[in-house]
Order: sequence, then structure tokens, then C-alpha cells
Amino acid sequence: MNPRGNPHTLAQARRRTSLDKRQRALTALTTLEQQGKKITHTAVARTAGVSTWLTYTEGIREHIEAAQQRQHPTTPRPPAPAAPPPRCAQNSSSPGRRSGP
Repeated sequence: MNPRGNPHTLAQARRRTSLDKRQRALTALTTLEQQGKKITHTAVARTAGVSTWLTYTEGIREHIEAAQQRQHPTTPRPPAPAAPPPRCAQNSSSPGRRSGP
């Protein structure tokens, strides 16, 4: 090996390692989903043996969020009932009314 290292070879190795970690994260996500376990970034990271930082990166985060959506789909809430109109106070001490002559 070259005493100064070969940057091209090092870059290739780093790329392979990165791709391997990403694939492990996606595989872990699929496994957790199939097992019916709660999908979290931490759970995916622990199952895959990768950092939680990786689970928030582009290309992984979207898959986790989609799995979370499938696990707990949000249904549109029905509209809230209309609030009753405010009551008007028929009080002689209310502002705008004069009391006395």
C-alpha cells in the first residue's frame, strides 16, 4: 500500500460503508414494521446498529416518516360544533347604558 494512502480507494471504502449502513437502516425499518413494533428513529437505529443521526438524513427520514404514517394514519377530524352565540347581558350596569337621569 502507498504510505500516503490512496484517496480513491479510501473514498470507495467510505461510500460502501455508508451504503451498507443505509441499507441496514431500511432493512431494520421493514423488520420493525412487519413485527408491528413502534417505529421511531431510535428503534430503527438500534435495530440496524447505526447512529440515530443517520436515521434523520435525507433518504432514510422519509421512509421512517412514511412507516409512522402507515402505523398511525391521521384521519381528518370532524369539524368542531359551532359555538353558541355570545349572550348579551341585559344588565343596567353594562357599559354604554346610562343609569339614572
